[in-house]
Amino acid sequence: MKTENKLIDNSGQQLLNEIKVDSFATIFFFSIQDFLRWWYIKMPVWHLRRLLRLSIVLDDQFSISLLIKHFFIPWHRDYSLIGYIFGIVMKILYLPLAILIYLVCIISYILVFFIWLILPIGTLLFVIISLF
Repeated sequence: MKTENKLIDNSGQQLLNEIKVDSFATIFFFSIQDFLRWWYIKMPVWHLRRLLRLSIVLDDQFSISLLIKHFFIPWHRDYSLIGYIFGIVMKILYLPLAILIYLVCIISYILVFFIWLILPIGTLLFVIISLF
């Protein structure tokens, strides 16, 4: 029995009329396309968000922006001459070290990010070179 372009058997169950099966090539190329979309679009966005978060956390941990903003405020609010001198000297000694650590961490993450982007191309290139 056939109704509305659907095949139905005697028990009332719908039978499959046509089964479309994708070819191996279609599945393979879709997988490659899906991988490249994930690797070069979704993951770089994720990495850039992590880089922003890393920047915020490092700035918060080392108090770099806070110390620069309050550079001329005396140490522990001691408004004597010693408090001003000690506060400025401590900030002059601490800030370069904190900024150096901040930059090393950020640059290291950026290098990891660029290695992430180059890895599939480099792997494919080395596989092709090794065949010859």
